[in-house]
Amino acid sequence: MNILSKLKNLNRLYLIAGLVIVIIFIPLLLSTFQRSGPNNEDTVRLNVIDQQIKNGQKAILDSPKDANKYAQLCQSYLQKVRETADTSLYAECDNLLAKAFKIDDLSSDVIAAQAAVAYGKHDFNKGLSLAMQAQQINPNVVSYYGLIGDGQIELGQYDEAVASIQTMVNKKPELGSYNRVAYLRELNGDIDGAKRALLAAISAGSSFPENVAFSQVELGKLYLRSDLVKAKDYFEQALMTVPDFPSANEGLGKVAFAQKDYPEAIGKFETAFKSLALAQYASALADTYKASGDDKKAEQQAFLAELAFEQSSSGGVNNDYELATYYAQQNIKTDKAISLSRKTVSERPNFFSIDTIAWSLYRAKKYPEAQVAINQALVKGSKSPSVVFHAGMIAEKLGQKEQAVGYLREAFKQDKYFLETHFSLADYTSGQASLARLSKT
Repeated sequence: MNILSKLKNLNRLYLIAGLVIVIIFIPLLLSTFQRSGPNNEDTVRLNVIDQQIKNGQKAILDSPKDANKYAQLCQSYLQKVRETADTSLYAECDNLLAKAFKIDDLSSDVIAAQAAVAYGKHDFNKGLSLAMQAQQINPNVVSYYGLIGDGQIELGQYDEAVASIQTMVNKKPELGSYNRVAYLRELNGDIDGAKRALLAAISAGSSFPENVAFSQVELGKLYLRSDLVKAKDYFEQALMTVPDFPSANEGLGKVAFAQKDYPEAIGKFETAFKSLALAQYASALADTYKASGDDKKAEQQAFLAELAFEQSSSGGVNNDYELATYYAQQNIKTDKAISLSRKTVSERPNFFSIDTIAWSLYRAKKYPEAQVAINQALVKGSKSPSVVFHAGMIAEKLGQKEQAVGYLREAFKQDKYFLETHFSLADYTSGQASLARLSKT
């Protein structure tokens, strides 16, 4: 598979901020809103990973001078973070890897694990540097090329990312490499090509059912742009692969929202939230309650979402981008949103960070400044429907009717229902209203 042939115009690549993160997940710590206990399938999965952790701990006791044993235990902790959103486990990894590094500072496994932890904390500069060190020590480990590519995409190094992931595909075409190919194709606006790559990822399979379910959900997300029936089908397939898979329920909630079945949407988002208390699910609930006319519950969910973001720093995670984006989407704390988004550009120099600046400035009614920023974001973000939508809304405020109409129509062409990850669920209504206004003038 030659992904380079699919990515000829790399200046058009865009970054979906957070390659494996959409909006940061953090368990909410208010007892009033605690998640329900895990169901049987959750318990089984957690028992498996807990047993792996116990085995890893025993392996270290048996071989305390084997640095790689520490790295392997850290990887088990990272898997548990993905399944439970318990970011306090990053500290466990930090301690383990510090000990391992003293034993063997040239272990590529240890350095790669350090890179994975850095990515989890959203320190992409550090993570990429470590991933490259690991690859230099042991260039035969295929996964290192994917790890490098992940960081390069987050940092806006698109040419380099394509080369890294092409190498990964050449060495071992499997679920992880196919997923990354799909992502790069999506960045370039090749949605059909992204779908084919995800189908290949699903067919390749994995020893972890969650990995297959992830690919099924990602395929469903691509169909959310144009075909709700097919999108729903893939989300339901993901639930067959992993019952109560939270992101699959989130996807079904979005389908229901687009169909204006707000009770169904609320039920799905609540189910996702009970499985895993992510801020993005609380935010979706807030938007849905608001759309259904229940402003009080909308405010409650918005409060929970904001609290989740603020508490995430306790796990050592840098959530400047996520929090700034949330503030801008909800049109609250605009000054803080601007400040955080400007900081984000230095931390994650990609066009989506610039887009967040633009949208924050728009919310603060600083329209000329917002347009300067959005034009910068469009240089590489013209294939992102949410960025194009923002460009249209900003142009409308500046009285640029032709530009506004063009951008808004292009945004709806790219995403018919405005359900792509970076949209607020309220954006569809706003976009339709703007087009209606512009049509009358």
